[in-house]
Amino acid sequence: MRAPYAVAFLIYFIFPLLSASAQSLCTDNRYEAGGFVLSSTDICHTETVTITNTGAVEEPRYYYNYTGQSYEEARVLGGTTLDFSSVTKPGLYQVIQVGKKDGKETVACREVKVRNSTTAVFSYQFCTRPPGSNTPARIDVIIPADHPLNEQYDSYQIELNGTIYPVGRSTISYPFNVGNLPNSLKVTGVGGRKICTSAPLTTIVSPYNATGRDFDYYPEIKELKVLEDKSVQLSIQGQYLESYNLFRYEFGMPNVGLPVTKGGLKAGIPQVDTPPDPSRAYCYFIRPATPGNCGLFPLRSADICSVPLSEASVPTPATNYLGWRTGTLPSLRQANLQIITAGTASQAIQVTGSTSYQHDHGDCSQQNCYRIKVSYSGNNGGANFSGTSLSNQICIDHRVVLTDYPLDTYVTTEQMQNRVNFDPGSSSPYPIDHWEVFKHNGTEFILMETLPAGAANTQVSDPAPVTQSEQYKVKYVDECENHSALSPEVHSLFLNHDGNNYLHWLNGNPFTDSDIHHYEVIYYEGQNANRELGRQRVDPSRLAHSVNSASFTNMGSFRLRALSTDTRESFSNIITFAVKGSLFLPTAFTPNTDGSNDTFKPEGSLGGIRTFHMEIFSANGQKIADTTDPATGWDGRLPNGDKALFGNYLYRIQAEMTNGQTIDKNGSFILLY
Repeated sequence: MRAPYAVAFLIYFIFPLLSASAQSLCTDNRYEAGGFVLSSTDICHTETVTITNTGAVEEPRYYYNYTGQSYEEARVLGGTTLDFSSVTKPGLYQVIQVGKKDGKETVACREVKVRNSTTAVFSYQFCTRPPGSNTPARIDVIIPADHPLNEQYDSYQIELNGTIYPVGRSTISYPFNVGNLPNSLKVTGVGGRKICTSAPLTTIVSPYNATGRDFDYYPEIKELKVLEDKSVQLSIQGQYLESYNLFRYEFGMPNVGLPVTKGGLKAGIPQVDTPPDPSRAYCYFIRPATPGNCGLFPLRSADICSVPLSEASVPTPATNYLGWRTGTLPSLRQANLQIITAGTASQAIQVTGSTSYQHDHGDCSQQNCYRIKVSYSGNNGGANFSGTSLSNQICIDHRVVLTDYPLDTYVTTEQMQNRVNFDPGSSSPYPIDHWEVFKHNGTEFILMETLPAGAANTQVSDPAPVTQSEQYKVKYVDECENHSALSPEVHSLFLNHDGNNYLHWLNGNPFTDSDIHHYEVIYYEGQNANRELGRQRVDPSRLAHSVNSASFTNMGSFRLRALSTDTRESFSNIITFAVKGSLFLPTAFTPNTDGSNDTFKPEGSLGGIRTFHMEIFSANGQKIADTTDPATGWDGRLPNGDKALFGNYLYRIQAEMTNGQTIDKNGSFILLY
């Protein structure tokens, strides 16, 4: 324990700039490069600074005191402008820009000098007088001449309790004997090129009091942060040019007789330590490497402990579970769980004494980030201290990239409406909220219909009347607003005819995840699509079919069916039209009464004939027979009853069909015996 009658108090105008270290966004290549320029990078704290976004960054936010915060924290801390008016100590600051470009997170950083009047960067050490001692109290002032904010000055001026002491340019310690009373100290630069008009800063050095006094930059670990890889980053405070030793012990173990974990630490330069077991909590403190001549014992900082944070269990869409080791949040400290949602500070939950937390956020469509912040404060040998321990940040994002799509999607036509069907299954880790069906409008696919989860069936009807082949795609959206991939497009079957008993359709698969095995053209009687006459199979490589008119006397109805290789089926629209009759005559016949081909007569659409007349001519054009009965035809006999001779003959038929069609045909045939 330190003797109560002799203590040194140290103040240093610390470098606010974080040196390049682990976890800095400025050097993290996982982020896209942003870009910005400032109207000045050597700034008086009251000066207005303009920002120009040179990186085409969307929704940029700027924070001027970046010291290793996460992307989410930088967004919360940042704004659209920069205001340095709250800077009370001159120093180097890191300005960070965070935003997005093409949907990707961007980062850019720039270093700036921020001045408060002509106040120089300096540190001092206040050595108290032991009770009963004749040794005077002393203030040692150290001005680092090589500091970037001091380089412009030709000399310095120290004002102590109203007395001005001009000093030179070199880095040196300037000792002053003082009383053990409040002392007023002011250090300014002389001859600088960048002149700020505000009044120089005055530091009041408080007298020693065993119950505690506020002394800025007493040797302390001001911030301990558990990084993403569970290593520990320490930001220390202390006197300029002083070297400090770092000590570490596991939480709950003795903190005396420890070996030095790391030596040669300098105030203002972040340090990273990798503890033996990153999942456990460790405590740290610092003290000067050499005691010096300011007190009987070396100064020792207060202890500050790490809090490794982890997911306690697998999250659900509405709840995230977090945990940390028992006892890492001391009951005498203030510990809050900070929750950042969608880039804005949402809430801070006090978790002192707990070992877990269940966050019922109720909205899994946004990322939630968590970090425990433990605030340390107290009296350490007559000097008040304060520090912060930050756990590693855990971001739980229920937003995932879904690469699958609704399977077995197909389209079919029923009652002159296209109906899109799909399998309700998915590989999403979360329940489906709804399905979306898209229709091609000639240029792009646009949302046509939304079907909520829990619908009676997974079928969506296109309200538009069927006039052509249409194209559709389907995707699903889960409860966390994750969108699946769009299914491959499916084409509805649309059947057309050319007015000459010729059916045709466009090439296009109505099925996903399967090919067309074959087509079938379904024949229906007349206009009655309920009575099927038969089916004609069509190879999948063909996109047309010639109607066999023999089954029709007038009107006929037709529909196309596609059968997939996995046995799904898709139907087209139904078309009805007057089927044109066709009459076919043989090219030879044998009237030898053997019961086969004994009569020369037409075949084809006989049922659709209203009137019929067929004439037979000899090869020289002499008419030798005629008939008005298509079923009787010519039996091969001449008008006198004799058999016609072997040879070539001519015919002419004239017929009127019941659908109004007329048939007039001429041809020749051969008579054989």
